Amino acid sequence: MEREAAITGSTEAVAAREAAIARSAEAIRLHSGHAILIEAGPEPVIERLARHERPAPDDPPELWAWTFVVKDMIDVAGLPTTRGSALYGSEEALTTAPCVRALERAGALLVGKANQHEFAWGVTSENPHWGDVRNPRHPHLSPGGSSGGTAAALAAGIARFGLGTDTGGSVRIPAACCGVVGLRPGAGAVPSEGVAPLAPMFDVVGPMTTSVADCARVWRVLSGEAVEPPDSLSGLVVGVAEGCAQAGEFAGLGAEVREIALPYDILPPYWTIVGAQARRTHEATYPRAAESYSEGVRRKLEGAGIGHREYRRAIEELAAVRARFCAEMSGVDLLIMPTLGGPAPRFGCDEAAVRGEVGRLTAVVSALGLPALAVGDLQVVGRREADVLRAGLCREARGGGVPEPR
Repeated sequence: MEREAAITGSTEAVAAREAAIARSAEAIRLHSGHAILIEAGPEPVIERLARHERPAPDDPPELWAWTFVVKDMIDVAGLPTTRGSALYGSEEALTTAPCVRALERAGALLVGKANQHEFAWGVTSENPHWGDVRNPRHPHLSPGGSSGGTAAALAAGIARFGLGTDTGGSVRIPAACCGVVGLRPGAGAVPSEGVAPLAPMFDVVGPMTTSVADCARVWRVLSGEAVEPPDSLSGLVVGVAEGCAQAGEFAGLGAEVREIALPYDILPPYWTIVGAQARRTHEATYPRAAESYSEGVRRKLEGAGIGHREYRRAIEELAAVRARFCAEMSGVDLLIMPTLGGPAPRFGCDEAAVRGEVGRLTAVVSALGLPALAVGDLQVVGRREADVLRAGLCREARGGGVPEPR
């Protein structure tokens, strides 16, 4: 305790850390029936984490006493990584993913591993192995997926922020369903070492928070990039897709707004690539251990087998649509659109029946390879993470809230 006090400058800082852990523990207790965290072991994860040796924090520690959770696709030494599956998690991870280490060095306190859709492949986070994640803010709705446990942990007060993974919307869809904020960075912006894959061409790790300001702080730790809020969006051109309800707000912030059409023809090659890469990811266990998979993931894998010629053609088609859309968007600085492609999925719905509509907008953005910030059911898309964060910070500073799910 004395050592930590010396590092952080005061015994008050140590007390703040202990109080933050106590608040998380109480929230975990209050929401113990909501399957928000994966508890794989004989004692609660938060108690095991309390005994872990944590890295000496930076001076000053950017995120001192900020509690966080990580989706259980991400390794933490001494804890299992289940991937939301019955096939994994029998052994503890030997090392901690660099993205988690960076947060702990900044003084953040890991308090749990978040539940998710099995293998990070689905939009509801209903999980037959670890329990169906419930939405603390909107109990009649699904929490979204696949990072539903991370979003639910923030909505429940279990943690101040969290890490999710996003392939086709898995950070942004839960942010919309649970009324929080999620950032999908560009590929490679956050190291993927120690993170289980789904479809590596599109997999990214992204922060989830309850405000854009917090997201910018966490992003600075993960990337080293400081993002400050601009006074206005004057001089920017914002493309508006799908009749985005916040178009007037962006015009009020000084931006020029214009209607744009999204390139939905990018989705067939995108889904071909995702399916083929997911099938390759699972080749060691599927179909050999097919009985250990949920029916929903089995169906996805069964439809994912393609040959190398079809795969190569899909890669070429994806690149062509990206190039065409980039040319069409010359002079447009940002895009805004809803996060969800339709009404938020209801708890207990048929995931196969809703995932195409729910994820159609986030999937287009993933296919384009662009960074995106989900502020609830508002998605801001740009060429760089700093661009979307600045726009979100400007809107938040002017009183813009988190849009509710439809």
